[in-house]
Amino acid sequence: MRSQGAGGGAARRSGWAAACAVGASAALAAGCAPSRCDRSESANPPIEFTEAAPEGGVYETSAPDGELLYFPGGMRYALKHGLGARPRWWQVYLSFESDGTKHGGTLAQAAGNQAEVTCVDDEHLIVMNYSCSEYWLRVVAGGADGADEGATGGAVVGKCYGDDPEPAAP
Repeated sequence: MRSQGAGGGAARRSGWAAACAVGASAALAAGCAPSRCDRSESANPPIEFTEAAPEGGVYETSAPDGELLYFPGGMRYALKHGLGARPRWWQVYLSFESDGTKHGGTLAQAAGNQAEVTCVDDEHLIVMNYSCSEYWLRVVAGGADGADEGATGGAVVGKCYGDDPEPAAP
């Protein structure tokens, strides 16, 4: 075995540095730059989704193996939940498959900026994809009852979506 000395280590480090620089350049060229998608509300106004209705006090945008909602970076949905009052709980799931678990796909709970709930009221739940990644969305919500009507519980006072000339009283 032959010793390479100090010069051999420096050459290897230089090679790794060059490889890393090429990889970083390729990633930026492929669209990994921070500004590759516009997540602003002006470019992505909420789209009202009205095609699901609650059953047994639970709202689901779809079944786990049903047709999920397309959810690219910046997308906002105004989910009209039909629960009659602000839901007390909600859970957001994501998949890389449009039909969830139907053909061997999976669903996972969203985390971080993958799906942010920005407003919840007695009619709508607003969810947005603040990442620049593309997913398929499923939302489940429930626990709504009229016992504390008017309480905001941390939700934005007023309406989340549509015209609201007079905000709701706290």
